[in-house]
This record gives sequence, C-alpha cells and structure tokens, in this order.
Amino acid sequence: MRFYAMILLTLFAGLGLASCWRSGACVDGDACECSDGDDCYLGCDGGFCDQRCFQMEHSCGAVCDNGCSFECFDVRECSSSCGDECQLDCHNTTSCGAFCGRDCRYDCHDTDRCGVVVGSGSVVSCRNTTTCVIECEGSCDVSCAAVSECTVACDGPCQVSCESVAGCNVTCSDGTPAETCSDTLRACGGC
Repeated sequence: MRFYAMILLTLFAGLGLASCWRSGACVDGDACECSDGDDCYLGCDGGFCDQRCFQMEHSCGAVCDNGCSFECFDVRECSSSCGDECQLDCHNTTSCGAFCGRDCRYDCHDTDRCGVVVGSGSVVSCRNTTTCVIECEGSCDVSCAAVSECTVACDGPCQVSCESVAGCNVTCSDGTPAETCSDTLRACGGC
C-alpha cells in the first residue's frame, strides 16, 4: 500500500501543485474538470466540489476537503486525496491511487492497478483489475470482482467479497487472516 502512497506523492510533486482550472482553483461546491492535455491537478478550496478529469495524455490528480466527488478516466495515472464522505471513481487507466477519509465510496474498475487507503465506514469496489490493494483504517466493506489479486488490510471489522478473484488476501488488525464466511466472503470481526 505504501507503494501507492508514494505514487500519489510523486504525482502531486511532479504536477507542481498548480491547478489547471481556469480560475486557478475550484471553490466550495464548484464543478471543475480537465481534459485533452498532458497532466492536470484539480484543487478544491473547501469541500463539496465535483471534480472530473479525462482524456489526459499522462496523469491527473485531485485534492478536496469533505463531501467531494472525483471521476478520473482515460488517463495513464490517476490519484486523489479527499476528506470524509467523498465519492471517487477511477476507471480505464493504468493505475489509480487514493487517500480518502471516513464514509468514502471508492470505485476502481477496468484498470491495471488500484490502491486506496480509506477511513472507517467506507465502501470500496474493485472490478476488472489486475491488482487491488486496500487499507481500511477502521471498519469497511470491500468488493473485488474479476481481479487477479485482491489484498485488504483491515484495522477494524470488515467484510470482503471476492468473486472471480485468483487471490483474495485479507489481513485483520491483529495480523491474522480473515475468517472465511463462504466461498466468496471473508470477514474481520465475525461473519
């Protein structure tokens, strides 16, 4: 998971933390987007921004406080950092990485690599990916479908559903493997 954290930090540093939004930055509640360029960084001065990045040559990143949404697709590398109650959607990329707070909804699909750190109460979905690495800082629900390798570390109670997954590795906060509840369901904190 730390690999994905380094990708995020490298991306943000490489982009110089300069926004490509015409006004210089999104403000609380704005809709902001980037498309048809090389690299882009979207920043939100506040929360509840609706951010979107697509059809970029190389990479895109977004940072926002609470209650934001971010969709990223048709770029090579996509990263985001958001506070609580955010909705993040990353697809049709080479790699997706994100940090998100409590009650996050993270959807990563049709990409090679997904990596996310989420807070308590979050819901994560990985579909049609090669690898999906998830770190839950608290309780969370995870769904992996059509993934070669799904790796989940839970710091609290969690339920992980793995369907058509070659490797489903779930580790609980005490370092023990998760309980097998059924052919497709693993859980920390009881089934």
